[in-house]
Amino acid sequence: MLLPMPHAILTAIGSDRPGLVDEVSRFIFERAGNIEDSRMVNLRGQFAMMVLLSAEPPALTRLRTDLSAFAQSALLHAELKPIDPPQPPLSPSAPAATPALPFRLTATAMDQPGLVHRISHLLRTLHVNIESLDTRLAPAPVTGTPLFELELLMAVPHSTQLSNLRTQLAQLCDELNVDWQLAPV
Repeated sequence: MLLPMPHAILTAIGSDRPGLVDEVSRFIFERAGNIEDSRMVNLRGQFAMMVLLSAEPPALTRLRTDLSAFAQSALLHAELKPIDPPQPPLSPSAPAATPALPFRLTATAMDQPGLVHRISHLLRTLHVNIESLDTRLAPAPVTGTPLFELELLMAVPHSTQLSNLRTQLAQLCDELNVDWQLAPV
């Protein structure tokens, strides 16, 4: 039986420039790491990345050992955090992960402080897990006023009534003057 390969999360932030993804991916590849999942974005000139990588234990050690020198030479702030392997339930009767349905929430509004907090707080009270969240400011057509755009992927547990979720989202979004759409993924 093959044991699963160990995983780690590499985070790196630095001034954006051409070739940065090449440098980080080469650093991982040359140390026998494999990029499995990643999120990378330019946030107003600062490039941020989160990379889930797998590697054999000696390769993870080398990645950890070499990271500081690499980060300094690449002008990045970088960290590597090993991920503990999933633990089996303590007993056969222990509950498994809560079953959930995937949904996408998109929202647009005139920019105002607290939009992400208010929406995420509502989802928390309904036990909804946010899996991915992207936001951006874009100029509104004609006026150029900052327009807030949100795309959120979430896991809605079977125990959460969709009608209640929709009703509470509608109330909050009406209060905040947010145009929104909720759809299954």
